[in-house]
Amino acid sequence: MESRVVLISASAVIGLLVGLGGSYLVSAGQISSLQGSLSKANESNTMLQAEMQNVTTKLALTPQAGQMIHTGWIFIAPVGTGRYAVFLHAEGLEPPSSGGYIVEGVTRSGMKMVPLGPNATASEFDASTNGIGNFWLVLNQNPSVKYEAIDVLYLAGMQMSNAAVVASASLG
Repeated sequence: MESRVVLISASAVIGLLVGLGGSYLVSAGQISSLQGSLSKANESNTMLQAEMQNVTTKLALTPQAGQMIHTGWIFIAPVGTGRYAVFLHAEGLEPPSSGGYIVEGVTRSGMKMVPLGPNATASEFDASTNGIGNFWLVLNQNPSVKYEAIDVLYLAGMQMSNAAVVASASLG
C-alpha cells in the first residue's frame, strides 16, 4: 500500500512537473513568436516612415517683393489611390479683416492661373489674426503633373480684381 501511495505521489509530482515544463515551453515559444512579430512590425514601421519621408515633397514658398509673408511651406504627399494631399502653411499674412487668400496652380499648358481646388471657394483660406494661414485639400493626381507652380494670392476685400501674388513655389 505504501508503495502504491509513493507511486501515485511520484506520478502526480512528475505529471505536475511535465505540465509546468510544457506550459513554460509553450509560454516561452509564444513570447519568442511575439518578439519576432514585434521586431518585424518595428522594421515595417521604420521602412514606412523612410518611404513617407522620401515621397512627401516639401517646397518653400518664395515671397514676392514687398509682401509681408516671411515664412511659407507647401507639403505634397500621396494619400493612396493616386490622390495627393496638398498642405500649405504661411506666416506673416494679412489678418482676415482686410481680405483673404486663394491658392492657385500655374498650368503647364498655357501658363494659366487656376484655383488649385475644384473651384475658387474650395481654394480660399483666411489667415488668423496673428498672420498665420493654413490650407489643405486632396487632389485626384499629383499636382506637379498639371501645374508648374503653386501661387498664393492675396484678395483685398475678397475681390479677384484686387488679387496680388504674395508667394509662389515651383513644382519643377
